[in-house]
Amino acid sequence: MKKLLLPLLYVLVLGVAFIYKSAIWEYLNSVHSLTLLILIATLLALFPILPYKIVIAALGYAYGTVSATLIAWIGTTLAAVIIYAIVRYAFREQGRRYLSRRRSIHSFTTLTETHPFIAIIVARLLPILPQMVVNIFAGVASISLWTYTLASGLGKIPAILLYAYLGGNVMDHPLISLIALLGYLLLIGIVLLIYRRVTQKRLN
Repeated sequence: MKKLLLPLLYVLVLGVAFIYKSAIWEYLNSVHSLTLLILIATLLALFPILPYKIVIAALGYAYGTVSATLIAWIGTTLAAVIIYAIVRYAFREQGRRYLSRRRSIHSFTTLTETHPFIAIIVARLLPILPQMVVNIFAGVASISLWTYTLASGLGKIPAILLYAYLGGNVMDHPLISLIALLGYLLLIGIVLLIYRRVTQKRLN
């Protein structure tokens, strides 16, 4: 019964946040405290009432690329570690059952068995792997906290940097923004190609 309280509380908070998402959005654009912004960014990553890409872009528009990247990176990394810890120490069996229903995670499991650090970085870079699934998987699998945190932090940087830049510059510098987007897509394509080759080699 006690284990049901946390998921129920999560759903309740998510529901309340969704109802007041407009007010939260307005507040996000008016805050100037770095600590408070990081807290809000963490909460929005934990309770995804808005697509996080939009959150990063809004931060980029309001506070500039560098500040937005720092805020979003710390916030989403903290949220990832929190989910990892909750699953690892309280909901490991439930996490296994959840992952067993996700086809996208099967080949990722193969890579994790031999290269956990690289696997997490790849998972953060590839949009085909839902980030919440990656958080849960890491908590269920025997991946150390430090390996997971460092790999997650590194893997999140390219996407966060891109969306923060686009949020603040896409209107003023459309050509550079397009080049940045194409560069990111090229990086994703290279990583996806390597990922498929490694997983296929492991399966053969």
